[in-house]
Amino acid sequence: MLNDHLMAKPLSWAANRPSRAATRPSGALAALALLVGAAIVVLALAAGGARAQASGRQAGSGQAGSSQVGSNQAGSSQAGSNQAGSNQAGGSQVGRNQAGGEQTTSKRCGKAAPEVLAQTIGWVAQHIYTGEVDSSETIKDRLQVETYLPLLKAIAKGDKAAVKTAVTSLVYSHTHIVRLRVLTGSKLLADVGGPYILAPLSGTLSLHGRVVGHYVMSVQDDVGYVKIETRFIGAPVVLRTGANNVPIEGLVTPGPVKIPEHGPVTYKHVVYQAYSFEASRFPSGPLRISVLVPLPAGLASKPCSVIKNSELSVVAQRISGQLSLTPANFQTYVNLVRTDTNGLLYVRAASRQLAGSTRPGPAKLPLHGTVRYHGNTYEVFSFQAPSSVGIVRIYELYSARSV
Repeated sequence: MLNDHLMAKPLSWAANRPSRAATRPSGALAALALLVGAAIVVLALAAGGARAQASGRQAGSGQAGSSQVGSNQAGSSQAGSNQAGSNQAGGSQVGRNQAGGEQTTSKRCGKAAPEVLAQTIGWVAQHIYTGEVDSSETIKDRLQVETYLPLLKAIAKGDKAAVKTAVTSLVYSHTHIVRLRVLTGSKLLADVGGPYILAPLSGTLSLHGRVVGHYVMSVQDDVGYVKIETRFIGAPVVLRTGANNVPIEGLVTPGPVKIPEHGPVTYKHVVYQAYSFEASRFPSGPLRISVLVPLPAGLASKPCSVIKNSELSVVAQRISGQLSLTPANFQTYVNLVRTDTNGLLYVRAASRQLAGSTRPGPAKLPLHGTVRYHGNTYEVFSFQAPSSVGIVRIYELYSARSV
């Protein structure tokens, strides 16, 4: 799951247990060197600083209502304060291209601009959630539950105390599981874990070919989701079950009374573009996640592709600001960024490629501008980042096609 050690602070419900706050699995990462066990799907289009400042609020310092989103009350580091080389990882690049990308001469995005920006950011926020269900790490955790003999035998014997012991052992056994409940039919045998959990998964428990029970588990809590969103996206977020806000730190509180699925919404005199999607709370039931995207001035004058690709470019910078880059995790970092941006990423020292989405990669890459590669035209962004072997340059290539 995405770098467990990004968030080492324990949750209040289990102070002696590692928080799953930064767990993000992947449809792509299988092992982190420094970020061990991270299989992820996390994209972090951080449109924090500039986006927020342009809209009259600071998404980086997190003043959205009474919640400090960008300053990450729920965690111990500030996404908005991370720097990748000389670039502010927290600043939105829309229209500014701090990473070096040239603005194209495509026609202006116009009225579609707010939705393009919100769709780009919202898509990432949604993948942060869905990654909890699809990751290779989650599959491993499910397998561990389904093959844990002390649990299976205890259920078969009807020993409720032993079931509780086995479930507790699984939750506290350095897996990614944050909550696990076990049932036989409709009878609850054990339920161990935190209070506010999302992305539940259900399965069957069998012993010697006979079904003995069922389980519901999750590898992510609401606090963890909000921390990841804050750290890598930086936009205010609201979690609701029905008309009620989920009572956890880091959220916009109380938030707009009504938030559309897509479209403009005003909160405390600031206009946002909303992106909402349906999730699931534990053990069942709907959970609505809404991201409030601040709109920078002059957004409509930018080409749609620039809006999208500039935001995608920020992600790589924010992620690199969270990691201690080394040769051992260069490729992991590349995979992590590529998974959600659908872009190509290359880590180079001068002309030497240290890691990349393809090998050998483009022969030459400009610091900014465009490049033709394998018959496609890409917009190129780049920035410098510190690593254990000195300063490296990270190149990001995104499709130059209009959105």
